[in-house]
Amino acid sequence: MGIFDKRKSLFDFATQTAYSTEPLIQSPWSANTLQTVLFPNTSNSSLPVSVDEAMAIPAVSAAIGIYSGVCSRFPLTASNNAAWLTTTQGAVTPQLRIAALVQDMIFHNAAVLFVTRDDAGYVNDAVRVHPNRWSIGKDDSILIDGKPFDQNSLIFISGLKPQGFLESARTSVRHAAALERTILNRSVNPAPITVIAETSDNGVTGDEIDEMMSSYQAARQSDNGGLVFQPWGLEVKDYGSSDSASQMLIAARMAVRTDLANALNISSAMVDGATGNSDIYSNALQSKSELLELSLKLFTEPIANRLSQSDVVPEGVTVSFDYSSFEVTADAKGNLGTATEGSPNE
Repeated sequence: MGIFDKRKSLFDFATQTAYSTEPLIQSPWSANTLQTVLFPNTSNSSLPVSVDEAMAIPAVSAAIGIYSGVCSRFPLTASNNAAWLTTTQGAVTPQLRIAALVQDMIFHNAAVLFVTRDDAGYVNDAVRVHPNRWSIGKDDSILIDGKPFDQNSLIFISGLKPQGFLESARTSVRHAAALERTILNRSVNPAPITVIAETSDNGVTGDEIDEMMSSYQAARQSDNGGLVFQPWGLEVKDYGSSDSASQMLIAARMAVRTDLANALNISSAMVDGATGNSDIYSNALQSKSELLELSLKLFTEPIANRLSQSDVVPEGVTVSFDYSSFEVTADAKGNLGTATEGSPNE
């Protein structure tokens, strides 16, 4: 492949968006669909979820927004001032490239860059390859669109965790989706089960029972509410709409949100959607150091470490993220939580 061919390929990769290109209607050849067709009586719970499935969960969307927004503000730098770390081609900016790489590290525990090299063999340009396009071959080589590709033009970045979020959190994501569906159904039918019981034998026929139940259902689901005539000898009873059942759904939703936050290595307080007060915001500011050290760096440092390898930059050159924009300041507080004055020797 000549230099002009490589530049053309680089531009083709760069013009792709960094976001999911998964169709809303899955292909019949997708893993989930094939598994259902070939093994209809087995569960798909062992299969990873898709990015679109995960991002449909508000807690996951919030966490990815935090990771993407914050990490995109950390520029990549090198001790030899490599220009390609802060420049890109096409519609994908350097900030979007970083955000997309971090997303890949979270979702897939791996990322791939397509690169061009200078005369010395070191990288002088790079674009992120969408996960839908790359895969690992039987010989551990990286395939592009299922076909062999020049391995010298690709850089594989491995994450630190054994599995990506789409695989490790598949049960929690499906649990959250099921809860969302249940809550949506409850908003339409607050009483999930309604029994219309005969208290005396009225001699009604099966057709009359079906007609009465259809009329009752239509009246109950009316946008303006419904008026129901209850004939003598019939009693309408609702089941499952108690406060305890509602509280169980609320508790389950909070629990699965915590599970998802744990899988994403982020504090559940950051994805709970609470508007909060000054105390909550103060606590969030004080948690910046924890967010940086225990959450963000889990996914950014593997990228910097891989780009510091000798097949990317010259020996001795170090690539790193500049975290200076994420400065952490600690408030000096006394026992009562108020700022204190004086020297340490007092």
